[in-house]
Amino acid sequence: NTVVGIARNQEKLDRALNFGADFVINSTDKDARAVSKEFKGICKGNGLPNFGWKIFEVTGAKGGQEIALTLLGFTGKLIVVGFGLAKTEYAIGRLMAFDADIIGTWGCLPEYYPIVLNMALSGKINVEKFVETRAMSTIAKTFAEAHKTPPMKRIVLIPDF
Repeated sequence: NTVVGIARNQEKLDRALNFGADFVINSTDKDARAVSKEFKGICKGNGLPNFGWKIFEVTGAKGGQEIALTLLGFTGKLIVVGFGLAKTEYAIGRLMAFDADIIGTWGCLPEYYPIVLNMALSGKINVEKFVETRAMSTIAKTFAEAHKTPPMKRIVLIPDF
């Protein structure tokens, strides 16, 4: 399967290429239509289908949601993982016309935990490159840092009290 990563942070896009993404699109200063045009260009230029894509929206940001909805095409599936409160506009009739799906999920279903855990323990999933642990007592400092500059790694707080 072909993977196309889309983000505003070039460093994260470069990392995605190093971990298996086939193509990346930097969405900085681009609207959903411009990103969609670039995506279609990648598909056309590489003999990839323009239907049936699985789109994972993990930011929760309005811009990310708009891009994901714009990319959702014929027989596509949009999986919304990122939490956000922004409202987006979408012509819901497109789901019927495209025979497409939109699914919301908090993440991995419990029945897949053993498989995913085995993948992490065996090194197939490189957790260390994507996750940083910090003491729970640093929560205020960690939140301030994350709000100032989004971190490269997902931060997990570990109880220390």
